[in-house]
Amino acid sequence: MLDSHKQQIADALIAYMATNGISQNKLKDLTGVSAGYLSAIVNGTYNAVPVKGGTVAIGDQHFRKIQQFLGMTAEVFETRNYTDIMFALAQAKKNAGASIVDGNTGAGKTFTLTEFQRLFPAATYVVKCSNSMTPRMMVLKLAEVVGVMAHGDNNTVIRLVADKLGREASPLVIFDEMETMLKKRLAVGFIKDLYDLVEYRAGVVIIGANGFLNQLRIKAEKNIESFPQVLRRFGAAPLMLSAGIDMADAVTICAAYGITSRSDVAQLVAHCRDYGTLFSTLAKGKSDREALDNGPQK
Repeated sequence: MLDSHKQQIADALIAYMATNGISQNKLKDLTGVSAGYLSAIVNGTYNAVPVKGGTVAIGDQHFRKIQQFLGMTAEVFETRNYTDIMFALAQAKKNAGASIVDGNTGAGKTFTLTEFQRLFPAATYVVKCSNSMTPRMMVLKLAEVVGVMAHGDNNTVIRLVADKLGREASPLVIFDEMETMLKKRLAVGFIKDLYDLVEYRAGVVIIGANGFLNQLRIKAEKNIESFPQVLRRFGAAPLMLSAGIDMADAVTICAAYGITSRSDVAQLVAHCRDYGTLFSTLAKGKSDREALDNGPQK
């Protein structure tokens, strides 16, 4: 585990203790991590815990216990895509902007927005779309995540959502996996209606995969209802994520899994089409190595 990941866990632990007024002694029982280790983690001395004859670094397994207790996501690697998505979401939240994020499956979109919502939970709302979702279901899901009662028809519900967003500080609504809704014209139109009601008061971001923006443009050129308007409102400065895996990112990620040979990293990158595949491959390799190290159970 990289030091940056350990510090993220330490910061989250400090925030948890402050918010809940809980002592390190109580946390010892809740997390299964000794009070001494907890103290070192909180104080930032986790890589130099005094022991007889010198110092030791606290093992990764203790950080993972804390991570699991806090409900944190897996280790966060600040890849180029991660950084770009985080910046786009932060700008939309801060400036009540409208934007599109487009990238291939496995580029880290959903992971990053989940991490963004964890870091900035206040008035950050995520609507996860799917192939089985109807336009009405999308509107009801929007109402659910924003926290309003879904009374009336779609237009009424959208107005109720907009009213609540208008009373909040720096609200942001994110529609994820919007490529699944491209064949549902009414759903696209409802997003336009929402933005028109919250313009300059709330941010709205559309995230799609696998050429989502190009498909949106094709439908707009055909003048299919709502598509030209959505493209004009959201498509001025889209974020197009890089395809494939950045080698510098791969070196950092692989190092956390104990792979430091440049040639081994290059070989992995050559066989993995995206970040999702790379992480899955590394996780499986680590699990296999741990199983071999532990040997057969007697």
